[in-house]
Amino acid sequence: MNASTSLRVDKATFFEFLAVQAEGRFEYDRGRIVQQMPGGTFAHSLVSQRLISAFEGRLDPTAWAVTGHSRGVETAVTVRYPDVLVEPMVGALKELSTGVPAIVVEVLSPSTEQLDMNVKPAEYMSLASLEAYIVAGQDGPECWVWLRGPDRRFPDLPQEIRGRKSRIEIPALGLAIPLEEVYRGIDDTD
Repeated sequence: MNASTSLRVDKATFFEFLAVQAEGRFEYDRGRIVQQMPGGTFAHSLVSQRLISAFEGRLDPTAWAVTGHSRGVETAVTVRYPDVLVEPMVGALKELSTGVPAIVVEVLSPSTEQLDMNVKPAEYMSLASLEAYIVAGQDGPECWVWLRGPDRRFPDLPQEIRGRKSRIEIPALGLAIPLEEVYRGIDDTD
């Protein structure tokens, strides 16, 4: 469940708020500070961590940084904290957010499905640096992938990738991640 404050603030005030806020997860959404549901299921954590490991194992650490939900992605009107973020190793290490993500992954939860599938795609895809936006299921090997095409545009609808033998392929970064690697031990029914 997400709760929104009624006070309108700018992004600088949002980051000041984060600096003094002791507990909780928050995002910035069009002038409002939105509290996010803390925690998640074990499966959600496993899928997030395995995707982080998969990206780290395939990308040059001197060129790319792979982080979890503690790093913000700043769009024109939001600051979101995706479950997995891949960005170039540029900029000051003390920055609280990035505006140049290459890959953003959200792991689907019942409370965030509408936001992850219908609102966040346009927000993230508005960033010129983004090559892929991925929504990963947490119950089994199923992902929805929006890839920037050769014309630098994203498709209206994501590619659906299902089954352990499938792979998430991101040609712009030379990546192919087998879903078996991400979902091993999670819903072993297929």
